Order: sequence, then structure tokens, then C-alpha cells
Amino acid sequence: MKSVEATLLRGVDTELTMLARRLGLEDGTWSGRLTLLEMVAGQHAGWAVTDYWLRFAGPNTVPTGLSSAWIDDVLGRIAQTGIPIPLALSALSREVLTSADQRSSGAYYTDWRLAQLVAGQSVPKISTDGIWVDTACGSGILLVAAVMEVPDGALRDEVIRNRLTGADLSEVALRGARLSVASLTTSLDAVAGFNNRLLVQDSLKSRDAWRVLAGRGAALVIGNPPWERLRASRHESAQRAGKSRRYGESFDVDIDLSASRTELLNYIRSVTGDTSLQGRGEHDLYKLFLELGLSLAADDGIVAMLLPAGLVRSQGTEMLRRELAEVSSELSISVIENRARHFAIDTRFKFLAVTARIGNGEKEAIELRVADRTGGLPQQAVQIPRERLASLRPDFSLPEVKTDAEWRLYADLSRRAITVGDLAGPWHPQYRREVDMTLDRHLFSSSQTGDAVPLLEGRHVSQYRWRSKRYVSGEGRAAIWEPQELSGDKLETQWFISPSDLSAGTGGRISRSRIGFCDITGQTNERSLLVARVPAGVVCGNKVPTLNFPQGDPAIEGLFLALTNSLVVDWMLRRVVTTTVNFFILDALPLPKITPASDIGLSLIELAQAVTAAEGNSEVDRGLVGRLRSRIDALTAFTWGVTVDQMRLVLDDFPLLDRGQPTLYGESASTITRDCVLSDLGKLYDDVPQIEADRVDRALEMGAIPFVPAEYVWEGQEWRSAHR
Repeated sequence: MKSVEATLLRGVDTELTMLARRLGLEDGTWSGRLTLLEMVAGQHAGWAVTDYWLRFAGPNTVPTGLSSAWIDDVLGRIAQTGIPIPLALSALSREVLTSADQRSSGAYYTDWRLAQLVAGQSVPKISTDGIWVDTACGSGILLVAAVMEVPDGALRDEVIRNRLTGADLSEVALRGARLSVASLTTSLDAVAGFNNRLLVQDSLKSRDAWRVLAGRGAALVIGNPPWERLRASRHESAQRAGKSRRYGESFDVDIDLSASRTELLNYIRSVTGDTSLQGRGEHDLYKLFLELGLSLAADDGIVAMLLPAGLVRSQGTEMLRRELAEVSSELSISVIENRARHFAIDTRFKFLAVTARIGNGEKEAIELRVADRTGGLPQQAVQIPRERLASLRPDFSLPEVKTDAEWRLYADLSRRAITVGDLAGPWHPQYRREVDMTLDRHLFSSSQTGDAVPLLEGRHVSQYRWRSKRYVSGEGRAAIWEPQELSGDKLETQWFISPSDLSAGTGGRISRSRIGFCDITGQTNERSLLVARVPAGVVCGNKVPTLNFPQGDPAIEGLFLALTNSLVVDWMLRRVVTTTVNFFILDALPLPKITPASDIGLSLIELAQAVTAAEGNSEVDRGLVGRLRSRIDALTAFTWGVTVDQMRLVLDDFPLLDRGQPTLYGESASTITRDCVLSDLGKLYDDVPQIEADRVDRALEMGAIPFVPAEYVWEGQEWRSAHR
């Protein structure tokens, strides 16, 4: 998949490559292309490229056969893309990396729109002297965007000449940064000043150099640092060796990682010696660059970075979160999903634009903006007081709330809740990942022999169901799975494992039922939290983490199923999850204060047991199951104090419900689940919304059923798999 930027510039990119070859400029490096781009930059800015090359060691003469008309044509083509020419020049200057090199370096280049966003959020806030620095600048698109926020003329030239600073491992990349910035000014003297502060270095290993250069602190630290964990991967090593392989597939060659791991360990030691905020677990380049950036900023200086969303929610980034909140007087965070294809990666990937004013001034509320499903950011930020956040989220992880109403609801529910991991609560879960699908792969068999037990994978698990899909064929991400109807009573799996190959803890665990959940998820999925009771006699892969309760009582499993599969708890989870439900996130998940022995608790347990028992029942009544689940959702919301209007807000977060259901006349989508839950909740408040009650009656008459996943569609007089 290409980014939008790469798609728009594809024609210009191709023309540059072809022309460089035709003119004999392509010498096996990126040099030929940069020669052409320097000519384009000079034509745009108004300086003579021969003067530029004389100052910065370029070619002696303009290549024979290249006319100014061609350069005007390139400038015209760029203008047609809508990308500002200096930003486009930076993008066109980037070295092409293989997918393996991108992953190992974390070098996912900055889209021009994001560069403008970060610069626009940060440069107007600068109120102190000092350098403007990007410690991993690449071809300089963020530096270019920052300068573009300064009015053209003497002030812009002063910033370029005396403040603008960039560093990168690649001298070729810095040449691109220089030409891109040069396209913003007529003064080559200003460019020469900038050139003196273009540093070929690993910034993480150059802290002493930065202390000298930014002795009084930087007025602006701007960047999109590499996003990559420092680890040696068999998958990436196989890709570098030219082996095509999907994640999850078996390795057909031995990959020796010993040399890579030794080299990596030495590097980690060299870059983490002066750090104190990296936390436990794997080291990540973005965390190291953020800590460096915070250390470089002057008092009242601005730090503005594009960072993975893990900063505001991962366990391993807690120390950085706390430091950022502690040292900043102003803090603005925008949560963005890659819907607009800023990067050539999954459109569901979430990242942050963080802007912080460093200093000891009065700490203002955190300004939070969360992008909508199209990727657009709201004009109005949600104001989150830091003290309030700390009381609700002791680890300072930040809930993704889009409006003040969502923030109030999240805060109120959290205040009236008890988390799964709270020692004062009823749960006391014991977590385990039973079998590792990679490390234990050599123990798996594709057929069941002797006393081997079936292996449950993440695809099997949905709400209340542990065999919602069946394995058909293939392996890893190439495997084919099909939905299995609720009445299906067979477990179709691709792997089996002998109990003798299980650890002692796991071996004892599979002798009884426990709770399992699918840890791969998404905030915009039909549902995000998928929890089921896993019976005895099957073992779970690592994508189905399990939890036991010390009481050993099936009743508490039923209560946990009812609560965690409810829409309002799912809504709470969606505020803090991106793509994975791990133990850290689940442990901090707020649940209403309902005990198993309470009247509400007993009702929810009974309802959950009835829903669970429906799986595998050949005479199952889907309509009854749907109404039971609606009752569960209404009881959970009512007990938590959620009003009917607040429940409407919750339900707005689940637009993919009921896609396979018959629709009411004149409408484009079914709302049977929404209407049933609101109607049942209204009954508990003795205030049934008449509109919803009427809609429920009409939809049921048409055969609509609440809580049927979109994998199933109505055909004739029966439900069938949408994939059959």
C-alpha cells in the first residue's frame, strides 16, 4: 500500500528517475536525483544553482541537455499535486528503503500534511531564543514545515541562518534537507549557516555534542523519530536473506540471530547509559528520542513530535508519560488514525501529535483531540485536568474521548467502578498465556493423535463463544477461516498438542473451565472486547490469554462474561485500547461494582449462563439469545448509573452493529440492537422511550434479531454464514 503522498508524487518521481538515467547522472546512488532537485529548488527560490554547487560541493556545471523549461514543467507537476513545493522537494529527496530496512530502522517518512500539522501546532507557540532542532531529520520535511510558519523575508532568513538544526545518520538525507530548506529563501548565506548545523551522527550516541550545541536549550525540538523496538527478529532477518514469508508461517530455513543480538545489545548499552525514563521491557527508538528531546528543550521551549499511540497507554511508557506531564506547563495531544494514509502502513494504525511547553509555569489542563473515523481532528479540544486524570488513571494513561460529554461519562463511570485488578474487588484474576504460537510451534501436530488436545486460536473466540469460527486451510496470516453458526457444535482447529508437552501450570489449568479473550482487536471493529468461557480439555494459544478466578466458582465466570461482553464496558475499553488487549489494559478496565451474590449479580449470572449454553444447541432460538443479551446490557448500564441519553452516546460508538439484519422501511441500516437495549434500559428506569419500543416491535416483525454478528446474513427463512 502506498501513502497518499507517494501516490500524488508518483509521476514526478518516475520522471526524475528516468531523466537522471538519461543524462548519465544515476551513478548507483541517490546523487543524480538530488542534483536535479537542487536545480528545481534554485528555480523555485530564485538563486543560481551554480552558486549553490560552488558553496556546497556540487557538480561543476549544469548537465548538458537539461533546459529550464523542463524544470518549470516539474514545478508545474508538483503544483498540481497540491503539496507545497518545498515540502514536495523534501519528500522527493528521500532515499528508497526496503520494507525490511524500514522496519529495522523505524523510518516511516513524514507525510507533508502531518509536517504542517506539527509545525502549525508548535511554531506559533515559540517564545524563547534557541535553536530549532530535529534530531533525526531525514530529508528535513519537518524543518521545512517549521520554517514555512515564519513570514518570508528577513525573519525567515534569520531562523534558517542562526537557528535551524538537523541531524541524521545519512549524509545523503541531509543533502535533501539542505536543498529543501534552500528552496525557502533567496539567501545562500542563510543556507550556509544552516549547513553548518547539519550533523551526520546518531543523535542517541551524541548527547555530549547536543549539550554543547544546545547549551542554553532548544527553543523547538521537532521530530518524527524512528518507531521501532530494538530487537533481533527472525522474520526480518529472513526478509533480508531474500526469503518471502508471512507472519505466522513456519520457517523453512534456520535463521542464526546470535551475531545480530550481540550487535544489538552493544548498541542498546551505548544509547541507554544516560537515560532514566525508558521503563521496563523492550527498548524502543521513539522512547529514546523523546527522552533526548525533553532533555534538550529550553525552559519555556517547545517539544513537538509525532509518536506512536503507545506513549499514552502502554505499561512500558508510564515513566515517560509522567515526566511529560511533570515538566510541561502546556500539553496538547492529538490522536490520529492512519485513515488518510499518511503512512504506507495499516490504516487502523494510531499515532499522536504531541506538543508540550516545557517549564515550571502553572500546569494547564491537557488538551486532547481525537480524530474521527475519516481522520479529521476536531477544532475544539477536550480539556482534561491533570489531577482528575491522575485520580482516574493512576498510571496517567490517557482515555480517548472525543467530546466533553464523553469525558464526563468516562470520568463518572470510572469513579463509580472498580477495576478488574483492584485487590478490593471481587475478581483477583490469575492470568496466563498458555501456549506460544511461535516458540512452541515445534510441539504442534496438524492431526489429533493419542491424548493430544486441540489448540484454540484468536479466530475461534467471540463474545460468549469459543468456537465462533472454524479452520479451513492454510497457515499463519494466509490461513482461511469461516464463521460457524451458533448452533454449530464442532471445534475445527488447525493444531493439536500433547498434554505432556505443556508446562505444569498450563497442564493443570486445562483440566477446568476458565475465561479466555481475543487479544487482537480494534477500536473501530464491530465489537472490541471478545470474551468467552473456555471449557476443559482444550488449550489456548497466546492470542487467547486466559484468566482464572481463585474462588473456582463458575458463577463468577458468568458474571465476568456478562459485564465484559456488555456494550458499556466495551465502550470504556475502546477509550484506552488500540489493537491489543493485554493483561495491563484488562487489569485496569473499570467494571461496575456488582458482586456475584447481589440480586443484580445473580440475574446477570443466570442470563450469561443461558447465552453461553446456546452455543452448540441445534434448537437454539437466536431471537431469544438476542433478547437475553439486550437484558444483560440494560442491567449492566442501569446498575452503573448510565442514563438512556448516555447510553445513546455509548451506542454511537458502535456503528457496525446489525449489518446483516433486515432494515426498517426507508432506512439504509438496521438498528435492532440499539433499539432493544435502549428500550430495555428505559423499562428499568420506568421511562420506556416510545420511539425505540415502536422500532423494536416493527423490526422484530420483519425478522431482525439483536446481537447477531455481521458475519451472518438473513437469507430466505434462515441465517447463514456471510462467507459461505
